Amino acid sequence: MVTSDSQLPVASGRQLMIAIALGAFLSHFTAGIVNVSLPQFADSFNSRLDTVQWITTGYLLVITILLPLMGKLGDRFGSGIIHNAGLGLFTLSSLLIVFSPGISSLLAFRFIQAVGAAMFQATNMALLAKLMPAEKRGQALGIISGAVAIGGMAGPAAGGLIGQSLSWHWLFIIQVPFAAVASLLAFRFIPLLHHRTDRNGSFDVTGAMLFMSAIGLLVAGLSHSGTENGVMRASFFYTGGIGLAALIVFLLWERKHPTPFLPMRALAVPAVSIGLLISTVTFMAANTVIVSLPFFFYSFAVLSSSSVGLLMTIYPACLAIAGPIAGRWSDRLGSRRLLLIGLLSMGSGMAVLALTLANFPMISAIAGLALCGLGMALIASPNMNFIMSHTAKEHIGSVGGLIALTRNLGLVIGASLGLGTVKGSSIGEQNWTLFHMVMILLIGLCVILMALIIWSTREQLAKRLTSLSYRNSVK
Repeated sequence: MVTSDSQLPVASGRQLMIAIALGAFLSHFTAGIVNVSLPQFADSFNSRLDTVQWITTGYLLVITILLPLMGKLGDRFGSGIIHNAGLGLFTLSSLLIVFSPGISSLLAFRFIQAVGAAMFQATNMALLAKLMPAEKRGQALGIISGAVAIGGMAGPAAGGLIGQSLSWHWLFIIQVPFAAVASLLAFRFIPLLHHRTDRNGSFDVTGAMLFMSAIGLLVAGLSHSGTENGVMRASFFYTGGIGLAALIVFLLWERKHPTPFLPMRALAVPAVSIGLLISTVTFMAANTVIVSLPFFFYSFAVLSSSSVGLLMTIYPACLAIAGPIAGRWSDRLGSRRLLLIGLLSMGSGMAVLALTLANFPMISAIAGLALCGLGMALIASPNMNFIMSHTAKEHIGSVGGLIALTRNLGLVIGASLGLGTVKGSSIGEQNWTLFHMVMILLIGLCVILMALIIWSTREQLAKRLTSLSYRNSVK
């Protein structure tokens, strides 16, 4: 087994890519395949739906809470160790879920599965950044984005097919062979990367606990957002309020700690902070569209379930096809211009949907989803490449975990926004007005992000000109 952090031979690099891509695929496939089968779990275990929903929400919540911690542990002990152990844990827990005698044990094994998923999600980008040649890094990140999109697209489809004719056990049995292959390839071809520059430093346990508590409470608050009898739920306010307070305490603690839990120096780099903001906003925008549109399609166009499902595959299909290409382009052209084009495309797609959805010409719905998918493809892997290329080597694992965290946060916020536009017993004019307002908000955020990219580009260019002028004056 390789244990150095040098770049790998081409042959080994391919197996490494397969292992990492399979992990990225599985972590999103397993969320989607269970989502559509929750009523089946409720019937099989004679449980309430709000209990079995934790099979999905608990899985996502555990991953979101643990992502930064696993990225930090990757920096400290080696990204390969954390990644490979996570795949092994994911495989074992997937098998144990199949033999669960009741809902309690199933949930316990599901949460363990989420721990494993957090371990390899938080470290896969760090491994690619450390091991892939710089000229191929964007292409590799594009492949990972494609694997994520395919997993998100295949999960619900597979879950629907299995739910029609097979027991719930097959929802997890189908994952085991893929997870086993990924684990075998990972332990054979992914280096352990033992040596880390910060291994002798103190670990900020208090900061880690504060951060995980804050993120967990904020995500839980968002997942319970909504109204009861026209009034916002009390749980949204007190859960979100406590989470916000914990976040403020965390930030105050981090300012004083000599070795903070979050890489504050890395976050001070404009490219890194802007890139993380782009990740949050774009995944939030994409999931808002994905979650809300099926309700409007059913209402305005009176489409069948199969027609809506087929229509909704346009977005992930465009992302899966164009993601690797965009990653390759980011290696050749740089990330900034692709990010600008991607944000313009995503904003245009949301504008098309906002302006034409009420009348529902089919071509407009297809165009809007395609523009959003192509925009996300031009953003996802180039943005990861953009962030990683401006991150110091000792912070790559932590920042990789934060990229995954911003993705999950964006998905949770987007789901809350999307579901917020379709509240009520039927879709009506009020829902359309809410959707229109949310689209305007998201388009405005895309414009702001484009302005930030242009500003950071000019700042970097100004620094280069100043440095060049200084060198010439010295000569």
